[in-house]
Amino acid sequence: MQKKVSVPRSPIPRSIARTLLTSVLTVYFLLTLIITTGQIAFEYNNTRESLLHDLRNQHHTFAASLARAMWEFNQEQTNALATGLINIPAISGIIIRDDQERVIINQGATMSLDRLGLIDDSGPIPEHSGVFGYYSPLVFEFAGGSEVVGDVVLFSSRDITIDRLKPSLILLLVGALLKSSILILLFTLAFRHYLREPLESLIDQLRNFSPEQPESSQIRLQQQEVNEFSLLEDAYNDLLSRLRAHQTDLTSAQQELNHANRRLEDQNLLLEQEIAEKTLGISNLMLDLERRRHELEVRQQSLEQEVHQRRITESRLKQSNQELEDSLEFLQQVRVQLMSSEKMAALGNMVASITHDVSTPLGVSVTATSYLQEQLQKIQQQIAAGTASEKDIQAFIATVAESNTLIETNLQRANEIMSGFKQVAVDQAAEHTRSIHVCDYMQRIIQSLQPQLRKKSCQVHLNCPDDIEVRCNAGALAQVLTNMIMNSIVHAFPESANARIDIDVSVDDNQLHIRYRDNGVGMSSSQLRQLFEPFYTTSAENGGSGLGAHIIYTLITQTLGGNVEVSSQPEQGLCYDFHFPVERISESLNATS
Repeated sequence: MQKKVSVPRSPIPRSIARTLLTSVLTVYFLLTLIITTGQIAFEYNNTRESLLHDLRNQHHTFAASLARAMWEFNQEQTNALATGLINIPAISGIIIRDDQERVIINQGATMSLDRLGLIDDSGPIPEHSGVFGYYSPLVFEFAGGSEVVGDVVLFSSRDITIDRLKPSLILLLVGALLKSSILILLFTLAFRHYLREPLESLIDQLRNFSPEQPESSQIRLQQQEVNEFSLLEDAYNDLLSRLRAHQTDLTSAQQELNHANRRLEDQNLLLEQEIAEKTLGISNLMLDLERRRHELEVRQQSLEQEVHQRRITESRLKQSNQELEDSLEFLQQVRVQLMSSEKMAALGNMVASITHDVSTPLGVSVTATSYLQEQLQKIQQQIAAGTASEKDIQAFIATVAESNTLIETNLQRANEIMSGFKQVAVDQAAEHTRSIHVCDYMQRIIQSLQPQLRKKSCQVHLNCPDDIEVRCNAGALAQVLTNMIMNSIVHAFPESANARIDIDVSVDDNQLHIRYRDNGVGMSSSQLRQLFEPFYTTSAENGGSGLGAHIIYTLITQTLGGNVEVSSQPEQGLCYDFHFPVERISESLNATS
């Protein structure tokens, strides 16, 4: 009689099916809670908008009657209309005021009058302390016109909103509970059918294993599809088939048992080891499946966090981009204003400095005129007294001629100074293109800056052919040369010894080339790299704005459409080499002819 091997039952560990079911249902409940909360908030907002729409409709319905009652000072009808409105389910309160904002009726749940004072126009009133409403003036229309007789505010409340929302909320919650219950049932049945029942069947059949009857110990899981349990069933049954084959061999070799006992013991040992390895493999397979499931859950959580973080980063980047665009636009406006201020300041300095050059010849002319007036009075007195001699008359005539020459010379000098200054100042204030004689125009610019040049004992040498006549933006050119000379005066010549500026001018292929050099203190390579940057200055302690070189660069590259290069070394001066397109007058005339 064969005996069955009794396998002791070990304590039941935590069920894999239950763990998986708990994890899946937990995620589902969280998602259901979030979605249901969102739906409730959405329904609440829709219901409140519906109440506001009702308030607006009620206002349109009763506005004309209320306006007529207040126009006729019919307080009884006004009270009756207010009572009728307050009895409407959607309305929790009403405030009616006359055209002097005096409260006539204040019934039900309303807001404080202080908040109504902040309302400027008709429309919805935001919710405050659970109350919201709709405000509108009352206008009485009569033949030929209309008149505002007061205003009315209809209120509703959060309680009314919730009462109207209750059926939807109940239906929503019942639907969520029903769906959750059905899903729990489906998940439970699915896990029981696909995981728990196969595992329990596998465990029960393994416990009934009989080494003496391996054929009757084969596993029959009755799976409808091929999965891991089917593979496990095939592997275990294959193991039993091989065990049965060994038993057949042992039965057929029973006669050789005496001399093959040692070999049989070795074979049994190998068989036990193989069974242990298979069992260990099955255990490792189950552990690997559990580990992979855990890794997938961790990876999913990590991906969700990464997506959330990327959305936050994208929102911050959009906000930063908008802030940068606003800052750039503000800086562009500030730069234009500063350039305009710098240009006007230069004109102001030029006006102040030209005053001294003009006042000197005018003072000489005034003195000569005063002297000539005294001599005229003297000769008139001599002629009236009859004491004027021919010698006195000739001396007077000589004095008149000499004074006239002196006055004419000094007035002509003042006229030349003012004429040159006027043209340069007009060009700097304007931005149009006109024809200029380059050499004469640049001489006028230099002449207008002579007061500042004399303070530094600075000599300006202009090397320009006399036949260059072009059309260009004369104001921009004047501003560029003025800023270059003033920068040299302020920064390049701290001492007044041997200060010199050389300006070389040439024209080639409709490009006007100008090379500007001074023999000042120069700049280091680090200073030179920042020369054209706005607000960079080496004389901040002396009030330097740092916009002179930036304006030079902007005018040449943008206004004149040219290019500029700068070079310098310490104690070897500074050199600007720039060019920009022009239209030569002589070439235009030849092309026309």
